[in-house]
Amino acid sequence: MKAGSLTEKIDIYRRNNAVNSFGDVVESYVAFKTGVRCRILSLGTPSAGASEFSDDRQTSGELKIEFITRWVSGVDFDMRITWNGADFDVYSILPFGRREGMRIRARRRDFDGGTNPTI
Repeated sequence: MKAGSLTEKIDIYRRNNAVNSFGDVVESYVAFKTGVRCRILSLGTPSAGASEFSDDRQTSGELKIEFITRWVSGVDFDMRITWNGADFDVYSILPFGRREGMRIRARRRDFDGGTNPTI
């Protein structure tokens, strides 16, 4: 992996669950690694990674990205990546080489809050 190909920076956050005064579990994220250099690839089709689907009468857009980085120890599936002001949930971690690097695949879902018309 050539350093010159790692042109983007991402921040990786770890999930932190806490219980509030009412006994509810509150989910938040705390910084795990910041300023991690990577290369970005859009995944899938159509539109090279972007898609739209309906789930429970709610239209949602989804964007899948692959972040290619040097090896980052401790990355797991409960983590979130922030890139370009957007949050992506990790769904796949593919190491390559002998701790040389990793391909972290993540998705961002955007719910429009509307409903689809009934047919």
